[in-house]
Amino acid sequence: MNPRADALAKAFATPVEGPAYRPFTRIAAVVLVAGLFGWGGYLVLGSGGLEAGHWVAVGVMAAALLWPLPSLLMGRTVLDAEGIRQPGWMSREARWADVHRVRFLRLPLAPRLMISTGFRRPTMFFSGDARLDAAFEQAVYLLTDPLPGPR
Repeated sequence: MNPRADALAKAFATPVEGPAYRPFTRIAAVVLVAGLFGWGGYLVLGSGGLEAGHWVAVGVMAAALLWPLPSLLMGRTVLDAEGIRQPGWMSREARWADVHRVRFLRLPLAPRLMISTGFRRPTMFFSGDARLDAAFEQAVYLLTDPLPGPR
């Protein structure tokens, strides 16, 4: 067996789960979207209406703002013996056996684990609490630490 996979399976035999985003990030997203819709409504009502082409543009922008909101508000991150996943609206997952490169980015509003599983672009998994931060650090350590034994 793969010693790294064995170590990860042992470390995450009990899955670690938590919110994908920090509370401040979720609140800020809702306030930003509500503010933009309020401002847009004010502009529409203040101008006396819009032409048909403008309504299409407004609809596209509203969809672009609302599309990621459910996963931002209700998203969960799960690390288990098989890998990491964020199920839901915009789901993503990676198996530990497929990971080529991994890095933990400690960004203030949305810490994230950046995982590359080949030639595709890296996948980002977000952390919403301290338990997930610690699990991300442990996963990085187990995936990048030199293996013991003869070389």
